Amino acid sequence: MAANFMEGYSTDRESVVPTRVEHNRADSIPRRVLLVALAILLLVGGVVYVAVRSIHTLGNSSDTLIHVGLPLQKQLLKIKNTQHQAEFFHQLAEVLPQAGYEKTFTQLMTSEEDALQTLQRATHNHPALTVAMQQLQSSLATYAQTVGNSAAKRTSKTAVEEKFQAVHLAIATLLARQSAAAAAARTRAVQLLYALVFITALLSILIPWRVATALTRPLKDFRRAVEDIGAGKLTNVASEGPQELRDLARSIESMQARLREEERLRHEFLSQVSHELITPLASARSGSELLLSERIGPLLPRQHEVLEIIVRQVKELYAAIHEMLDMHALQARSLDFSPQDLPVAEVLVDLQNRMQPLTDKKNQTLDCNGAEQLSVYADPQRLRQILTNLVSNAHKYSPADGRIEVRATAQQKGVHFSVSDNGPGIPDALLERVFERFYQVPVSNSLPRGTGLGLAITRELVAAQGGWIRMHNRPSGGLCAEIWLPAVRNVEAI
Repeated sequence: MAANFMEGYSTDRESVVPTRVEHNRADSIPRRVLLVALAILLLVGGVVYVAVRSIHTLGNSSDTLIHVGLPLQKQLLKIKNTQHQAEFFHQLAEVLPQAGYEKTFTQLMTSEEDALQTLQRATHNHPALTVAMQQLQSSLATYAQTVGNSAAKRTSKTAVEEKFQAVHLAIATLLARQSAAAAAARTRAVQLLYALVFITALLSILIPWRVATALTRPLKDFRRAVEDIGAGKLTNVASEGPQELRDLARSIESMQARLREEERLRHEFLSQVSHELITPLASARSGSELLLSERIGPLLPRQHEVLEIIVRQVKELYAAIHEMLDMHALQARSLDFSPQDLPVAEVLVDLQNRMQPLTDKKNQTLDCNGAEQLSVYADPQRLRQILTNLVSNAHKYSPADGRIEVRATAQQKGVHFSVSDNGPGIPDALLERVFERFYQVPVSNSLPRGTGLGLAITRELVAAQGGWIRMHNRPSGGLCAEIWLPAVRNVEAI
């Protein structure tokens, strides 16, 4: 259980409930991944489908050009050549009617009609070209059947020439159209391939980024929440995102609820035990001090020594119980504060007078000094407790004949107190941990061990009055504790 769990906890514990954002969609990470994968599959599949269609169009246009257009041109040239031959024999037949050239003319014309009939079967998918060939075939038939009349022959011949031009034009149009379709299909296929490469590159960046934002950001929130719980702070975990993360958020909230309940029971127990112990300890302390004063009778040296040990131990136990009660009151926000303007010089003189007998036991020098006309806005009892704790720690860890300095200066609309010593200091890695409850810096000597609550209470008392505290090791050796408290009335307590 985190030692500092109740830090930052409100007065009404039960009213603090972590905010939960509920979602109707119970989608999990695998479901989201599946949906994204399907969307990507559909997108890439659509692009690939259009690209394949373009490639098929390119192939069909190429096939038309190779297997239809070019052979048609070749066959049409042959038919045209046959037509020239037929005309030549037709002219010979007019000069020599009995030489049989008319029969050759008829055979050549029949050959042309058969060739055109064959070509028509190859062009059934191209209606315009088929119609042009049918018209050419019809004109050839008319031309072959026209006899005797020279004017009719010339008209039929002209019609055949026109139909040949029409077929040439239809073939040229077909070739141009198929070439344009092939070029467009090739351009579209290249563009789609580029688009596919771009989409793939974009998805390779977008998907990891989306995964990073969808998972790492909530996980960072969970990490901060766990760190806050470990530091003793109540935290809100937003139950957003996939189902797995919402389950984790609920688990953390459940853990916090259990920790709050355990913390409440522990504080109740400590409070009850402390109150049960404080009364008999007060009686034991007053009785032992009365015996030690010898007002009710003289003591033998050995008795006096034993009583001093008893009084010292009872005082330490009494102080430890008071520390636990103060910590409990701070956490419950029930500790009373009565801040007021205090002359810093008087506070330091009082500190010198109270702590001088303690430092004299180790021949230590205590030097308290503050600027004149300097005042601080704080609770006098709590400020006295803060400075006493710090000077007591400095006395405890400083060597005999050491020096403890307390300084107070004006700083940023407040008062800056510093308590420094020439002791061994604290490892830098532990400077923040000394403010944790029940934590004690490991020492190898026989220094007395406390409860580990002194500095934790000091930090809480400083923070409750709107100030801050920090520690650092001095370059010349030793430790320095710094405190800042406001010097004006309008600073609200934290």
